[in-house]
Amino acid sequence: MVFNKKLVLLMVCMSAAMVSCQVPAIGGCPEFDSQPDFDMNRYLGTWYEAEHYVNIFEIGTRCVKTNYTKAVDGRYLVSNEIMNRFTGVKRVLDGEIRLIVKGSDSKMNVKYTTLPISYSTEQMILETDYDSFAVVWSCSSYGVANTQNAWIMTREKLAPGTVMQKAYGVLDKYKLSKSYFRKTDQNSCAIAEAAPNEPTSDNKWRRRRSLN
Repeated sequence: MVFNKKLVLLMVCMSAAMVSCQVPAIGGCPEFDSQPDFDMNRYLGTWYEAEHYVNIFEIGTRCVKTNYTKAVDGRYLVSNEIMNRFTGVKRVLDGEIRLIVKGSDSKMNVKYTTLPISYSTEQMILETDYDSFAVVWSCSSYGVANTQNAWIMTREKLAPGTVMQKAYGVLDKYKLSKSYFRKTDQNSCAIAEAAPNEPTSDNKWRRRRSLN
């Protein structure tokens, strides 16, 4: 009977995970502490996704990066850039960030505004040094179950091992399993452009024809 209850809970949790594209777990969200006295202004700029939790949303993607900016009216904005692994097409998801501060803890409520249906999620910066790495985590509770997502973000597109070891230390600190993480391909992310003096295929054909 107990086994059946756990099985049902797991199925409910997995269904929620399919919708929210996250890793399922039994029970409520764990209580984690965020980066103490998080400074959003220092966090601004470009971050590259080094590793991420397995999730449906990022299947078939590569070259993921996020840029945080501050608008003239004081609002914090976010822009996520993602490349399709198979077509090379890039898409951009823009959104707005609202900081939720409670004491020394802080969360980011991210609302994406360029999706067909407006979508928002809460994210927590577990730890960052602002200059090289950040570990970002989110969790949604469904009472008897929860779904979690996590990312390792780095300032460098291809971060050195010393930086990644710092991030892995944070995962160990919060007991976040490394087995759920997948490396993000950040190689050859620039969209290829023809050299200015290189003739197009049509011009090459015309040249060959004129020589015949």
